[in-house]
This record gives sequence, C-alpha cells and structure tokens, in this order.
Amino acid sequence: MVQLRFLEKARCELGLRVLSSIVLATITVALVLLGGWWFAGLVLILALIVVHEWFAMSGCAGRWAAMAAIVGVWFAMAVHGSLYLALYMAVFGAIGTAMFSLVSRGGEGGPWAAAGTIYAALPMAALLWMRAEEGSQWLLLWMFLVVWSSDTGAYIVGRLVGGMKLAPKISPGKTVSGAVGGLTLASIVAMTLASMIPSDEIRGLILGAVVAITAQAGDLLQSAIKRRYGVKDSGSIIPGHGGVMDRLDSLVLAAPALAVAVVIVSTLMGAPHG
Repeated sequence: MVQLRFLEKARCELGLRVLSSIVLATITVALVLLGGWWFAGLVLILALIVVHEWFAMSGCAGRWAAMAAIVGVWFAMAVHGSLYLALYMAVFGAIGTAMFSLVSRGGEGGPWAAAGTIYAALPMAALLWMRAEEGSQWLLLWMFLVVWSSDTGAYIVGRLVGGMKLAPKISPGKTVSGAVGGLTLASIVAMTLASMIPSDEIRGLILGAVVAITAQAGDLLQSAIKRRYGVKDSGSIIPGHGGVMDRLDSLVLAAPALAVAVVIVSTLMGAPHG
C-alpha cells in the first residue's frame, strides 16, 4: 500500500514536471523569437528572481544591492548595448554588494553575496549580447535545444545504464554514463541543427560540445551550492522543478561559454562554408 502511494506520488510529480517544462519552453521560445523588449524583460525578471533565491538560500545580506547591480547590468546591455559597461557594472556591483554584506553582518557573507551577483549577471549579459545580433534568435534556440538534449540524454542514459557516480560528494544521483549520454545526444542535435546558427557540422559539433559540457558543469555547480546551504531546491516558484535557479542551472555557464566560444571559433575557423 505504501509502495503504491509512493508510485502514484512519483507519477503525479513527473506529470507536473513535464507540464511545467512544456509551458516554460513554449514561453521561452516565443519570447526569444519576439526579441526586443520582450526578451530583455524576461531575462531581467529571471535574473532578479535568481538573485532573490540566492540570497534567501544563503542568508547573506545585500539582496537589494545585488538587485540594483543586476538592473545596472541590464540597463548597460538592453539600453546602451555595451558589453564592456555591463561587465564593469557586474564587477563593481558585486564588490559593492560584498562590502554591504560584510558591513551588515560583521565581516561575514561578503564573498557569497558577490558570487550571487555574478551568478545572475554574467548569463544575463551573455544572453542579451547574443540576442542583439540580427538573426540571433536561431542561435539562442539552437543553444536551448542543445541544453535540453544534454539534460534529456543525461537523465535517460543515467537511469538506464547507471554505473560509476560522476561527483558523488556533490550530486549522488549523477553518473558518468549519464554525462556521456548527455554529451552524445547534445552533440548529435548540435550537428544536425548546425544550419540554425548558421554553421557547418564541424563548427556545430565544437560549439555543441562546449554548450553541453558547460551545461552539465552548471548543473553540478548548482548542486554544490545547494549542498553548501543544505537545501533541496532553491525555491518553489515552478511546480515540479523548485526555483528559477533550479531550472536555469544549465544556462548559467552555458550562455557565457557559448558567447565566448562563438567569437573564438569564428576567429579561428573563419566564416562557415555552405
């Protein structure tokens, strides 16, 4: 009887998780395609929620200072279109938040307050910078598809194959087989849809590997942060998923990494052929 109740609860949670994923993916795709202030507004709201969840989870002081820094970074990118100004605002905003936290808490919490600011600011700046280019909606949609493929491949292969743990002290549920499965599926999707970037298959494979690896690293980073503070989820705003940090963990490193990788690969390999 207890086992039946457990299975029923698991099915309900899975159904809720799938439904939430479909709704979130639909909204994300729509706003990426719309671009402009629609996409910029979405990114700002998500970044502010991430800051809120970070400071609620860590207990550090300086939440409002961090939010002010995030708004400054957003203003630099969305209004002025200046990546350099955005990075300047992110760095000095993080320093200011850390100082506020140190003063408020008698010398405690400063580094984590600064880290929370950077954690939200860098992916936001990267997403806004990439979307500012003409036709960039396809690059972002390609990135989301690769990230989702990595997550899906890791989940399915990890469940079916199991085996050696990837990082047992950080996330006991993740396996090496799952990581390989996620990287493999993401690479296939990246190569198959390389024309969305636009790109050739080789460049698509390279960029896809960068996105998949950093997406999994971002997932592990989020697990390490939650383990540091002894929480299961960063929040409860998304049914079946927890908080916004839980849902966006793969993008935290993947978005900045893709932005850098696009520049490097384009410089080294030149314009794509075909």
